Amino acid sequence: MHHAICYGYLFHLVQLAGYPTFSSTLPSVGAASKVTAEDDMNYVRDKMLIPVLDREGRDVILFTHSYSGIPGSAASKGLSKAERQAQGKTTGVLGQIFLASIMLKGGDGEDVLGAFGGQYPPHIRPEPATNLLRCDDRVPPMAQDVAPRLADITAASMICQGMTSFTSPCPLATWDSDSFKGRIAYKRTLQDAAIPPQVQQMMIDGSGFDWVIRDIKSGHSAQVSQPEKLAELLVELAKGFEGF
Repeated sequence: MHHAICYGYLFHLVQLAGYPTFSSTLPSVGAASKVTAEDDMNYVRDKMLIPVLDREGRDVILFTHSYSGIPGSAASKGLSKAERQAQGKTTGVLGQIFLASIMLKGGDGEDVLGAFGGQYPPHIRPEPATNLLRCDDRVPPMAQDVAPRLADITAASMICQGMTSFTSPCPLATWDSDSFKGRIAYKRTLQDAAIPPQVQQMMIDGSGFDWVIRDIKSGHSAQVSQPEKLAELLVELAKGFEGF
């Protein structure tokens, strides 16, 4: 539902701190066609990660938000720094940072809707006829802590989500692999109305894995409501992964 433009100012701040950025909008965003979570994973891997690693010759720190944590983590399979070095390659994914992300292990046929107990969150309205998931009133769940004028613009910049991405099997995540041990971080948004902090903590606890935890007192769209603080946290984590 979040278009890449929603992260524009955040990434500008990260670039000012000395870190190049590359972002894109997942194929499932606005997709009335049957774009699966695996399709999103393949897009992240083939169109975002591999080009930077192999063609630009740069390491990557993966940053995902909300649903994108599912295809993003899965796309990193075999791309960690250690795994790539074992293949004689010099670049790799140094770490994974998740902002209020949906954390599902995947690989077992489960989909996002199933993980929600077969019911969509109250702010999401499924529209089977168009294969879309809609949020009719976007500000309360997505931007409740954003300044009113900017909140309206942010809401208008969002796009409905393809339903198939939530009803297709989630690909296998990599955040619990040995190659990413000590290299995964979760940023909890403590005033989140879309993915409440208790749900975020439940997913972290259910992962059975040790995370680097950072908190930000924001709603779901911290990249809009608190971009300076979020950029500071991203740079801090990036430096830690680089020196790991």
